Amino acid sequence: MNRTMVGFGFMLLSSFFFAVSGPIAKTMYATGWSPGAVVLLRLAGSALILLIPTLLALRGKWGEVVRSWRMVVTYGIVSMVGVQLLYFLAVQELTVAVALLLEMTSPLLIVFWLWITTRIRPATVTFIGMALSLAGLMLILDPSSSHISLSGVLFAMGAAVCLSSYFLVSAKADSGIPPVALTGLGMAVGAVVMAVILLAGVLPADFILEPVQMGAATVSWMVPLAQIVLFTAGAYVFGIWGLRMVGATVGAFVNLTEVPFSVIVAWLLVAELPTHVQIYGGLGILGGVVFIKWGEVRQTRRIQRAVVLSDPATGPLSLADVQAAASDPAAGAAEGEEAEDKAAGARELERAREWT
Repeated sequence: MNRTMVGFGFMLLSSFFFAVSGPIAKTMYATGWSPGAVVLLRLAGSALILLIPTLLALRGKWGEVVRSWRMVVTYGIVSMVGVQLLYFLAVQELTVAVALLLEMTSPLLIVFWLWITTRIRPATVTFIGMALSLAGLMLILDPSSSHISLSGVLFAMGAAVCLSSYFLVSAKADSGIPPVALTGLGMAVGAVVMAVILLAGVLPADFILEPVQMGAATVSWMVPLAQIVLFTAGAYVFGIWGLRMVGATVGAFVNLTEVPFSVIVAWLLVAELPTHVQIYGGLGILGGVVFIKWGEVRQTRRIQRAVVLSDPATGPLSLADVQAAASDPAAGAAEGEEAEDKAAGARELERAREWT
């Protein structure tokens, strides 16, 4: 119980640290900083903070980094540069809450991606969550509102796509690179890529070394910059620790607290709040995400129950065995009783998919 409570606390800290980054970045934009400049310093600073933990975690495992270099590079470009740059570009044109709520549609995108690639029908509860999220998305866009920027919406949805990639890559259990090391390497790759983008003139690089207004206080530009770097590194580190203690499912639910955290911080620092219609839309998206996560858990349990055990000498059937038997029942009959068990399990699996 104590371990679970500690993990829950780590996840709350991670969620809070992620939430405050947007409002703090927006205070820097008000003085003339460009999103590209903020992202570069955020990634470079976080990579420096995680340098020693990364090196310690990679002792004796550099061969795994060489074998997985494509994943590391993709992780740095998409999950680090893509998520952060597109989100900060969205925050520049939308309120923090609206940008974050649009980014929170990433679970919906993951469901569609897995449905297309695996051809496994999502659970009925997942469909309910998808419908709620889509309805909430329509309210967030609020056609009657004059504050919605089309480019801001596109940036936020692009951040959602990149965030989906982040979740899918981070969830890979077969990677031999420790989570902290993967984060540190991704930050380093992202910083290099961001530097190249700015040096090539693709995006403006405006570094304004002037005081920044944060709420009612005027502070040095180094204060919000240091906060962003520390909060970014802390968010990833506490998130990794928390996920190891409470698991991915509970962690995903706790991550939803990032939205109210961001609304509160944005109200205190930059005095902005979403409209009432957008608040209802946000509740719809959050409710949809909860149903989507619930559907994932239900479907996993149904599939596990549908996979039958074969002869003890051969061990349990894998999901691939069951799917193969389902696709070719005639071949299953020719293989004898074990194949018949596979076919029976396949039929049960198909029924589970149909009714979940």
